[in-house]
This record gives sequence, structure tokens and C-alpha cells, in this order.
Amino acid sequence: MTEIIERDEIIAFLMENYDGSSCFITVEEGNANDQWTVADLFLRRWLNDMDDAPGWGLTNVKGVYEYLCKHKTSLIAHNMVNRSAKNNSGFLLWENHEFDN
Repeated sequence: MTEIIERDEIIAFLMENYDGSSCFITVEEGNANDQWTVADLFLRRWLNDMDDAPGWGLTNVKGVYEYLCKHKTSLIAHNMVNRSAKNNSGFLLWENHEFDN
């Protein structure tokens, strides 16, 4: 069984690598503001471009992606990642939380 880590631990790690203007932690917060969660932003960036995006406040994208994959169960438990996501061109990046394939 995968250990669920604390939400605050995940948030702290994300914030060490994020310097962006919008900061939505849960899917509900993001949806209410028509935005992605911070975890979604990192996942989308890695799966779409495999590179940092300092202009968007995203650094250490590969390291954060690996961390998020390692703690996928915790992200889902804390509702910090969307079930599916597409890039800005409409191409599917993941579905059913399968962002770690």
C-alpha cells in the first residue's frame, strides 16, 4: 500500500519550485477560477515540453514531475490533480490520472 503524505508537504515542495502568479491547490479551487492546479501546471509542462518555464514560474520541472509521479496516490487523495488534461492545442496529455506512463 502506498503511503499518503501530507498535503502541506506536497504544497511546500511545489512552492519551492513555483514562482507564478496564480496558485490553486485543489481541483475545486482551479475549476472555480478556470485555472489549472499548481500540480497540473508542472505535469502539463513536463508532458508537453519537457522543460522549465521560468516565465511562468515553473522551475525544476523534471524533478517536480518525478516527485508528483512518486506521490501520485497522495495527489489524488488530496484532490490536487485533475483526472484528465489536454494541452493548449487540445491534445490529450493524460486521462484517468494516468500522467505517469
